[in-house]
Amino acid sequence: MKHTNGEKALVLALLACLSGCADSVSSPVGPGTTRDVSADVAAASSSTERLALTTIARLVAMAMDNPATRQRIKRDMKAAPFREHKLQLGTYLRSDDGKALLNRMVSADGGTKSDLLATLDVIRPLEFYMPVSKHRESWTGAADVLVVSQLGESEAIVAFDEKGGEVELDRNVPPAQPTLSIVPVETRFDRPMTAAKSKNVRDQNGSAIGTLVTVNESAPVSCMSLCGGSGEDVLDPTTPYFPPPSGPAGLYLEFSRILDAKEPWFRGDPEIEVHIQGPASPSAPTYGVDLSCSGEHAYDFRKVFDQNGGFWSGSVLLFSGEEATAFVNQFNQGFHVLFWEDDNTPCVLKLDSNALVQLLNSTATAFSTVALKLIPGAPWKLVAGAFVAALFANPGQWLLTNDDFLGAAVEQTSAGYYNAESTHVIMDGTRLNGRATIVYRQ
Repeated sequence: MKHTNGEKALVLALLACLSGCADSVSSPVGPGTTRDVSADVAAASSSTERLALTTIARLVAMAMDNPATRQRIKRDMKAAPFREHKLQLGTYLRSDDGKALLNRMVSADGGTKSDLLATLDVIRPLEFYMPVSKHRESWTGAADVLVVSQLGESEAIVAFDEKGGEVELDRNVPPAQPTLSIVPVETRFDRPMTAAKSKNVRDQNGSAIGTLVTVNESAPVSCMSLCGGSGEDVLDPTTPYFPPPSGPAGLYLEFSRILDAKEPWFRGDPEIEVHIQGPASPSAPTYGVDLSCSGEHAYDFRKVFDQNGGFWSGSVLLFSGEEATAFVNQFNQGFHVLFWEDDNTPCVLKLDSNALVQLLNSTATAFSTVALKLIPGAPWKLVAGAFVAALFANPGQWLLTNDDFLGAAVEQTSAGYYNAESTHVIMDGTRLNGRATIVYRQ
């Protein structure tokens, strides 16, 4: 594909056209007839956004053909208070720190700052970082850097070298060259990691970007008995095992092993969330809603945990004692424990409800169960359940999204599996996608 300095002008021309087209939802096609053009406007808007992102990625790559700019970007990324040291690209380019990169991009484009920023404004918010930990923890600012970009997860990736030439990359295997990524925002930039509770590790004694971890993650430990005997089933050394602390009564996740987090290398660490999903009204016992969410950006601090790889261990609340009591007093069908890789709004699921129901139905058909059920007692017992959602509440507001369904927790013996360190398996339809330890603690 040939790219020219006139791409920006084309993007702005298309944007102006879209603005005009948006004034009307239909246009005449003959005597007494009209043609709905809303789909055309949406398609053109998407194409314009992709072209604008390609233009921005190419200019960033060309700006990297400058030692001072590379060192400035490395320094600013290292200072970013997020695990993978992400920068919000639009905010960064408009800041004093981002002037060096912005000026180099403008110089490569041959236009003006206002035109370049107008091109950037065509695109949804973007994050800019080095997603592969090996690159991030070894790159000291040397040349020969690539820049990769992608708009939607199902779309092709587009990458450039420092000369502005397009480079073909494998979406499944990262290149050996250090690679910067520009993709839509997944990070909560309003929730930075605090200096008091985090430290930067593996940064080549300060000369590389490194990775920011919480203080209790910084000491490598052995995988103990959690490795399960498989050569690939090894704990990430930055995710040590901690004995479950005492806490309020409720349903807890104490271990999670995800085989396929469905997050490609150029989108960095996965954002794993666990949702409790079940009925909300006794009059509609098969009508599912989202009842609770646990994850990095959970709204209840007791439900906050951060899984950044295939393994996680610790203790995080999934369903509080109060929530569990209120639920079992109304329903006896059980509830789903669903694992997700979130690429959208944290702890908010937006999806085609029929697709999820079909997956849950296939799991239930194969294993005669797809839900968990709490039996009140001392202690409460967690057993297999039978609930399968008919659909989600307000289905008209649940749209297709980039969120990836990883699987539903199924009691392991019911599914025909057994691991001494786990209580449940994670089933993506009928495909095994991991295991977990889920217990109710008084």
